[in-house]
Amino acid sequence: MRFIDQLKAEVRIHGDMETDFRSRRYHQAKNIAAKYIDMIEEEARIAARNGDYERVEGHALIRGFCPINEKDFELPLVKMERKRRFVTGKKQEIYSLTPDHELFEVFLSAFRQLCLEEDIMYFPFQAQILGKDGTLYYHAFPLTLRNPKKDKIQAFGFPYQIEF
Repeated sequence: MRFIDQLKAEVRIHGDMETDFRSRRYHQAKNIAAKYIDMIEEEARIAARNGDYERVEGHALIRGFCPINEKDFELPLVKMERKRRFVTGKKQEIYSLTPDHELFEVFLSAFRQLCLEEDIMYFPFQAQILGKDGTLYYHAFPLTLRNPKKDKIQAFGFPYQIEF
């Protein structure tokens, strides 16, 4: 066998391995997304049984928040940077999404597809923050906490609503 033929065979094998790796990665992300869809559906069932829904123009509307566990992904989803102002000495924390997180990107596309199939409207990936007055609010990324001692991040995830 000539050297060029050997190189072509090696490239073909590498391409097959890369395709197999991407296929496994896609199935892993789809399984993770299905787990979170099941969580949303279970929370919606509980909310419907307990009467935790709104009536809007003859329809019922359930709103919720689906927290994402970073342990389901190999790398952290969110990157945090602490800064301190030189003049005032005030601290702040800056949160942003980790760039080039392949598994999370594949998860997002699988999650979007499953949400469309189940008629679940979801909102962009956000932080759920407990404010200093005890109220929960959501904030999209990138996020800057100007007073990290009083505002605490509770979870990262997707706010959602189901209308039926």
